Amino acid sequence: MNLEFDQENHIYKMDGRKIPSVTDALSLVDDRRKDPYFLQRGRFIHLACELWDREELDEETVDSSILPRLEAWKLFRKESGFIPSTIEQFYFHPQYLYGFKPDCTGPLNGILSMIDKKSSPHRIDTLQGAAYWGGLLAQKPPIDCKKIFDLYLKENGKYNLVPVKFLRNNFLTFLAVLTAYRWKEEL
Repeated sequence: MNLEFDQENHIYKMDGRKIPSVTDALSLVDDRRKDPYFLQRGRFIHLACELWDREELDEETVDSSILPRLEAWKLFRKESGFIPSTIEQFYFHPQYLYGFKPDCTGPLNGILSMIDKKSSPHRIDTLQGAAYWGGLLAQKPPIDCKKIFDLYLKENGKYNLVPVKFLRNNFLTFLAVLTAYRWKEEL
């Protein structure tokens, strides 16, 4: 099985065939994910945090609109002691055939956790976290993140860490959305 991820276009392929991403599927129920401004801002926030984690960021190049959220990430890292063991790594769900790229995984208070960075809360966030959780569990060997969190990075440089609850039920809801997305794409 040949797996590919086109970073620039955010396209996942398996054996040359495009498969949906979690973001693609959720676009069916979340218009916010289609807005180019928010997509671009989210990419820049994630990139700044990723480069900072990898100690490759020149902070003077970070736009002033992104900097407070980077500061929130740095504050979270400092206060929680969280150190990512994976950063922006792409995966595929082998059974349900979708691609995904969790922001980071690592131990938080001694428990393997997944952290998904966000700029603003939305009800759909729980489905995204659950889709990542289900996909990580399906890896060989399973990546058994016991805790999934949405980390809201605020404009004031603060953060809010929110656990994603009801993972199994939210994963089943995500699978229903994924099925509807595939149905719509076939029309």
